[in-house]
This record gives sequence, structure tokens and C-alpha cells, in this order.
Amino acid sequence: MHRVLLTAGAALTRDAYARVIEGSALLTVQAKIPDLTHALAQLPSLRPDILLIDAAALTPSPGTTTLLSLGRAAAHSPVAVIGDIPAEETGSLLRVGVTGVLDPRIEAAPFVAALALISQGGTVISSPSTTTRIPAAPPTPVLGQLSTRERQVLALMATQPDTRTLAQLLGISPLTVKSHVNRILRKLGASSRAHLVTIAYESGLVSPGLPAGRVLAY
Repeated sequence: MHRVLLTAGAALTRDAYARVIEGSALLTVQAKIPDLTHALAQLPSLRPDILLIDAAALTPSPGTTTLLSLGRAAAHSPVAVIGDIPAEETGSLLRVGVTGVLDPRIEAAPFVAALALISQGGTVISSPSTTTRIPAAPPTPVLGQLSTRERQVLALMATQPDTRTLAQLLGISPLTVKSHVNRILRKLGASSRAHLVTIAYESGLVSPGLPAGRVLAY
């Protein structure tokens, strides 16, 4: 079972997350530490399979010091943040090594699945409207010829078609995004960006949204 260290946020919220985690067959709560700074200090010795942080500890927005701390934490264990995080701040979190940004409205089953995937090396971003999955290995042979970064770009294209938005999320230039897209088009024999979006859905890389909270993993 994957061990989860819970930190920050309201005590009742942590307890709610803990109940969902303990009720699953995949996860267990290693510890609940109210203070984020204390949790980060304990990380090297506890070495949980995933550190789950309530985004309330990062408000109003992740500062430079916090981002550096999260980056250091990610060197010890996968780090996920749960809360309302704007897209521009999501990009900053991903760039320092955070591998999970979860919507607080996500339901129990997707929540457990997201944490399990993160602990296995995947990256998850939840959104209230779309589910995208990119595990550590390609989900279907057709995507096996793409690099990890190309699969990231392909998955994000299905939900974020704007080149500038993609560039911000991935921490690269719009020109680099266009270069990735052109390589993906050639490798998959696709005729257009719209064709690539179709491939993303048909291959299982991206799943249509359900009424529950959605998960984007890459």
C-alpha cells in the first residue's frame, strides 16, 4: 500500500481526506502533520510514498521560498497539492517538481486513483471538466513512438488548445510547443491538430469528462 503524509489545511479537511485514503485498498495514511514547515522537515526521515498538501498553506499564491521548499521536498517524495490553484500557478508548481495538483471537488474514487498514480511516478492535474491520463508508460502502442514530453503536449492539447497556455504550463516557449506539435504530427501521421485531439481520445490518453471531479495526469 502507498503511504500518504497529509499536511496543512483545516483539521476536519485532513480527517476527511484520511478517511477516504484509509477506506481504499491502495493507500494508507502514514501521518497527519498540521504544519507544512514541520511536515517538510520530517520528510527525509519519514519518506512517504506521497506528500499531500492542502493548498490553503500556499495562499494567496506560492512564493519563491515556498516553491523552493516544495522543490526540495519533491527530491525525497512525490508531492501533490489539493485546492483551487490557478493555471498560471499550476505551471510554477509543476516546474519545481510537484507531480499532483488536485481539484478539491474531486470525488473519492478519482482521488484515490490520482494519488496511486502519482506514487507510481505519474503526474496528475485535476480539472472539473476533463479527465486526461498519462501514466509513466504509454497507455497504447500507438503512442509508444512519442517521447514523454510529446505525450504531455498531446494530452494538454486536448484540453488547452492555445499554444501560449501550453507553453506556460510546460515552462517552455511557444515556438518549442509548435516544434513538438510538428514532430507529433509527423510521428502519428496526423493531418491536423484536430486530428491529434481525436487520437488523444481514441488512444485512451484523454478520457471525456464525467460528472465527478476530473483528473489530468501526465
